[in-house]
Amino acid sequence: MPATMTGNAAHGDHAPVNVTFQPMGVTYEVPFGETLFEAAAQAGVEVDTVCGGNGSCGKCKVRFESDQIPAKSIDHSHLTGSEIRQGYRLSCQVLAWQDITVFVPPAGTRTKVQILHHGVSRAVNLQSNIKKIYLPYTPPKQRSGIADWEFFKQGLPAWTHRLQVPLRWLRQLPILIRDQQGITVTIAGHKQVVHIEAGDTSARNFGVAVDIGSTSIVGFLMDLNTGEEITSASGLNRQTSYGDDVIARLSRAQYNPEGLLQLHRMVIEQLNILLEELVAEAKIDADDIEELTVVGNMPMHHFLLGLDSTYLGLSPYAPVTHDSITVSAAELGINLTPDTPIYILPNIAGFVGSDTVGVMLAADMHETSKITLAIDVGTNGEVALGSKDRLIACSAPAGPAMEGARIKQGMRAAGGAIDHVTIDTDVEYSVIGGGAPKGICGSALIDITAGLLEARLVDFSGRLLRKSELPDGIPEALRERIVEHELRKDNYFIIARAEESGAEQDIVFYQQDIREFQLAKGAIRAGEMVLQQVMGCQDEDLEEVLLAGAFGNYIDLANARRVNLVPQVPLKRIRSIGNGAGVGAKLALISTRERLAAQRIAKNCEHIQLSGLDDFQRAFTHAMRFPKKNLEKRITGVLS
Repeated sequence: MPATMTGNAAHGDHAPVNVTFQPMGVTYEVPFGETLFEAAAQAGVEVDTVCGGNGSCGKCKVRFESDQIPAKSIDHSHLTGSEIRQGYRLSCQVLAWQDITVFVPPAGTRTKVQILHHGVSRAVNLQSNIKKIYLPYTPPKQRSGIADWEFFKQGLPAWTHRLQVPLRWLRQLPILIRDQQGITVTIAGHKQVVHIEAGDTSARNFGVAVDIGSTSIVGFLMDLNTGEEITSASGLNRQTSYGDDVIARLSRAQYNPEGLLQLHRMVIEQLNILLEELVAEAKIDADDIEELTVVGNMPMHHFLLGLDSTYLGLSPYAPVTHDSITVSAAELGINLTPDTPIYILPNIAGFVGSDTVGVMLAADMHETSKITLAIDVGTNGEVALGSKDRLIACSAPAGPAMEGARIKQGMRAAGGAIDHVTIDTDVEYSVIGGGAPKGICGSALIDITAGLLEARLVDFSGRLLRKSELPDGIPEALRERIVEHELRKDNYFIIARAEESGAEQDIVFYQQDIREFQLAKGAIRAGEMVLQQVMGCQDEDLEEVLLAGAFGNYIDLANARRVNLVPQVPLKRIRSIGNGAGVGAKLALISTRERLAAQRIAKNCEHIQLSGLDDFQRAFTHAMRFPKKNLEKRITGVLS
């Protein structure tokens, strides 16, 4: 019996079936007729995906070693003839209606991915929201019968006169206050008791700043008494098993009855694991963590809190709230002392979330007189522009190409990925972790495209030239790397030959890959152009162009400018600031002044909704093209 059925087949009352995933050796019982993609997600087996299982990305391939599974037209669209003959099929298109075994190839999600921790920070005065105060033991006879809570308050500073205490701590107070070690009280915001414990623990006062990104989650353990970073930990966002693109996850939350709960549980479970790693690395107790601050884009914000994201995914993209919010660890299921406050920084509007607020805070855009353009390049690119006089921001729908998705041989920045490429008389490249290349990651996309432009193999419209169209003087080694097909979109340029690199197959860059890259970078650049138009500033008016996030940190800045991802300004005005969102979360953790500044940024920053704007469509058409010449050959020092 074949192991696939039509998508219209009813599950009915059939018994569940067992799906075994190799080489993990995981067997999972799933409802009759479930897709293998859903079965893998439920079993915790990570299958590569971008679209979240809707059949548009072609990444979720698995191999059938014994059963003969007929290939569908969609398989032929995404898989090579060789892969189909080897038994590969898209897991989102195969429905299990008998016990079945499949082989899951190594996926980017299970490879150690490069995750950016550091960022350009700035000095701030330490002013933590958390205060720990030690109260020495006083024998009961010296208290003259005063109520325990009243006596407790007498030993605290005057600024705690409006102090509130949760019932859980009031119930424990009689025992704790009579402990001869004395007690330490943890107070949040001058008014809320969040922890009472025996002994003097005032020196153990820690907090964690968290950046929840679409692709990765990073946590920074901070000493709240000194403002110093102790350690950091990170991991790939497990929600990527339901799609690299946040739109795919929003669709799952909207249309799958359990979707929102699944996405919420994933981020909570991962936060708990991240906290365990931080605690183990620093050799402290989880009870020593007294506060968390969190930044993230708007979908991640809603998934973290379990908020209905239905209308966030529908025009005009209205969130449930964009204000800052404080919840307790117990409310979210975070494995810390129940009353530990978790402060989520405010969002701006639409898809411009608190991660963008964090970047703007880290860059000090709200305090500087310099006109600054900040760009966080990712699946959903965010762009902010302005100075202390005016701030505006937008979200640019770049799609996941910058993460290597929708690129034929694209992958995340993980082991085996080609991350940098130089094209001169021939091609040179580097591979993350060394060894044979497996694919191309986002930073290499920029290098390859810029190199092809400079080598005159691609014209300003993004067309990979045929050999007969090449100008004179092209090195023969480059000419031989162009492979032509009857359909121009299937023409490609060979980056690494299998026989030379030891790879399983040639690593190539298709004409269609150039188009996908143009769509992604065009959306971001068009967002920049619209903001510049709204602000009334030209490229030469920009005093700083900042690239935030992992992608912005690893790319070659000159090549980014060459492909028109950033404005055509002198290189000395362009710089990477690393994990700016994470820096913003750290600033809010160690300084209430910075927390208030973040709230002002979110309140005062104007949100520009790009969708439907005629100006955006015109800018997008222009931004997809490439500069006809290298800027360094045109500027001649005028803007320097």
